Amino acid sequence: MTTLITVQHNHMSLFYDCGHSEMLAVKDLHKTLDPQTTIYQVADRTRCTRCGQKGYKDFRLHFVCKARADQ
Repeated sequence: MTTLITVQHNHMSLFYDCGHSEMLAVKDLHKTLDPQTTIYQVADRTRCTRCGQKGYKDFRLHFVCKARADQ
């Protein structure tokens, strides 16, 4: 399983059942979640920030170059 600590410089896109989507910086998730939390656990816990509905269709990880992530 992929944990937050192993993808700390990436971003995560979530596509919700309601049709909305959002992108999260994994490094921001480290502030509130255990680094050993898996990306699947994150996806299962999230709610749409626009309408509050829980449930997602898909999620994806996006690689961000470490040099750009540190800016």
